[in-house]
Amino acid sequence: MPRALSLFLILTVSLFYSCNKQTDTAASAQKNILAQVGDKIITVNDFIKRCEYVPRPVYCKGDNYIHKKIALNSLVAEKLLAIEFEKLNYTITESQKFLIQGQKEQAMRQLMLKRFGYDKVKIDTNHIVKLSKLSKREYQMRFISLNKKYKQKIEGFSGNQKLNDLVLMFDKNIEIYNKTVNIDENMIKEVEEILFYGNQNVNTLYGPFYAGINNILYFEIQGWTNHADITDKQKQDTWDQVKHKYMEKMAGKFYSKYVAELMKKKIIEYDPEIFELFSIKLGKIYLIEKNRKEAAIENRIWERKKETEAASFEDIRKMKNSVILTYDNKQYNVLELLDLIKKHPLVFRNKTITPEMFTNELKYAVADLFRDTHITEKAYTLNLDNDIRVKNIEKKWDDYIKSSSLKKIFGDDLVSNIKPTTRLIERVDSLQNLYSDIIKIDTDKFEKINLSKVDMNVIYSNQPYAKLEPDFPIITDDHILNYGKKVSFND
Repeated sequence: MPRALSLFLILTVSLFYSCNKQTDTAASAQKNILAQVGDKIITVNDFIKRCEYVPRPVYCKGDNYIHKKIALNSLVAEKLLAIEFEKLNYTITESQKFLIQGQKEQAMRQLMLKRFGYDKVKIDTNHIVKLSKLSKREYQMRFISLNKKYKQKIEGFSGNQKLNDLVLMFDKNIEIYNKTVNIDENMIKEVEEILFYGNQNVNTLYGPFYAGINNILYFEIQGWTNHADITDKQKQDTWDQVKHKYMEKMAGKFYSKYVAELMKKKIIEYDPEIFELFSIKLGKIYLIEKNRKEAAIENRIWERKKETEAASFEDIRKMKNSVILTYDNKQYNVLELLDLIKKHPLVFRNKTITPEMFTNELKYAVADLFRDTHITEKAYTLNLDNDIRVKNIEKKWDDYIKSSSLKKIFGDDLVSNIKPTTRLIERVDSLQNLYSDIIKIDTDKFEKINLSKVDMNVIYSNQPYAKLEPDFPIITDDHILNYGKKVSFND
């Protein structure tokens, strides 16, 4: 009999920035436009994120005016190459279409999180004050870490014993550790909830908490030290951090409740034999070195002739017609599952997976895939695909793909992160002249933008598409703005 698994398992919400901070709403879109190239736009937010959330090349990574103009020229040039790609009737590949659609639908799910998560959170100032004080605490703790072999003994344990009593009951040779813990410590969520969000009691036994698949944790609080911020900036920083974390935590709870209701009675059943065979074959692709896996993905998107061993799904496609699972009373064969994965790459909850763990972790990843698919379907019914923020993200990735593809057709190295070729710069100059009449730049807005010169590579955590922004376009190093029209999009 196939083994049933409830689809709503654990909802992990971990985005780099709060959904409620996106400002490209319909009401403010016009005021946020920095440049327009035909029907393609570059917003102020786009410009800043493309410059600060991915590394810029050396020739324009500074915060001076010349480097800022090179950055603007580069983003305008990306739009020009995309227009030229469309004018020449070139087409993007199936893999590239899936990438664009996947980015669009990921943005739709983020708006679902905003609507049914962040927008539900009410801030209680007194509560934030309390949490801010807790965040400055430093705890003195005693703890033990037990092997999973003690699980049966733990299940039979009850009472108000102390940590020492617990050790004597299980194994007197178990070592008790002492540790000082603050909010920056890497800890499991249950422990963080007690120390920095709940009620803390000295010399009270807390546990059991399961840390990974092999360890079981118990701890006692011996005491704590309260630290205080001195300067106004320190106080404001603490307030902002605590408020942000609280909002993220509460938004996750609201959203989990919403998704649980959405997924009620949705069951996924795996065919044991087919799924095990699928897992073995897929494991050979996923359980590889990180750089090889990324190279394989890049090869599939850009259809490079040079392929890695990991890029081949041919062995899996041989079983394409085999029914691998049933979801919501509908059967899915291997090919149908792979089609879903093409636009929603699998996200594994456990970031360190051994071959022995892979099959079980794959079940969770596939379950999360179907959960996200259902959320996406709901987002379409709410018309979120027509939200201007989603449309801008879709167009941004579409233009990036088309521009990069045309560079490849021109013969320039697509993955170059050094400097554009002279030939490419000359082509961009000619396109600037050719399309000058349809280029508009709000120079007043541009003058007010300040960029950081610190290299960053910002990514989403636990999302199908980790990259927050497309790579910075290596197209031109020209800093002269001698094309287009100066306008004010506020008028």
